Amino acid sequence: MKRLLKVSICTLASLSLLPAAALAGTYSPSGSGGAGPSTVQVKKGITLTCTLTASTTSNGTISSTGTPSGTKITSIALSGGLCGAVSFTGMPYDVSATSSTDVIIHDVRVTGITGNCRGDLKAKLVGGVLQFNHANTIPSDPAGGSPCSMQGNVSTSPTASYSYP
Repeated sequence: MKRLLKVSICTLASLSLLPAAALAGTYSPSGSGGAGPSTVQVKKGITLTCTLTASTTSNGTISSTGTPSGTKITSIALSGGLCGAVSFTGMPYDVSATSSTDVIIHDVRVTGITGNCRGDLKAKLVGGVLQFNHANTIPSDPAGGSPCSMQGNVSTSPTASYSYP
């Protein structure tokens, strides 16, 4: 019995020396890509209809365990009317997958006309189209104000896709 205990302890100790493996799926395309121009609504107290363009970079992987991820959003810009007064800062934003269609854009920072927001933004990626919904919000920064949200379908180019582990 003592021998079995020693073997078990040695096995556990050996396993603890191995690095933890992060689960990652594959993301296509690797390299740089883009999104938009696409029409979206952005909202924080007031709703604006804007044209969104964005750029991405990927090493061909996407995390399924949060940050860091091999896929990142490197720029987001809004245009049209008052939309130019809304900016995204603190990039790049890591992108991770939580299911075969659900993604999270991490630590999004928005400076807006009616205040700022900071936090994770959930979306869907289906058929190369990012789908945003006002039900998925980014908390106000500082807390206490209205949250930020975005709604609309944003096409990716080349067409983005990933496999979920």
